[in-house]
Amino acid sequence: MPTHTVPSSATPEETLAEIDAFAGSLTNDAAREALETLARTLRSGNDVVMATSDDAVTTSAAAKMLGVSRAHLYKVLDSGALPFTVVGKRDRRIAMSDLAAFIDKTEEARKSAARSVARRRDSRALSLDEMD
Repeated sequence: MPTHTVPSSATPEETLAEIDAFAGSLTNDAAREALETLARTLRSGNDVVMATSDDAVTTSAAAKMLGVSRAHLYKVLDSGALPFTVVGKRDRRIAMSDLAAFIDKTEEARKSAARSVARRRDSRALSLDEMD
């Protein structure tokens, strides 16, 4: 199944309201959350790319999803941090499942780093309070 892009600019508010209403009627938490995320993302002005976990994307598409340059993505790929397959002689494709796992992993690393900085800041503030 090829990827499909839902452009935010072509999605009227009445359609988003219908998505919200339908999502609210669902008992399946994962499906409801997916539709709520879809509507929220489109409202924020961002397009939504829909793909199955079996789909593969180009390096250009993956870089755009990650918010990095293609040059940076090639460094990530060459480091082995993100698996890919070679198509033809040199084109690379990245499985959506691998890309999603990489995004989750890097997001968790960012959160962990932010928590660590916050703990250090709090510890420093406590130390300064004790000095007073």
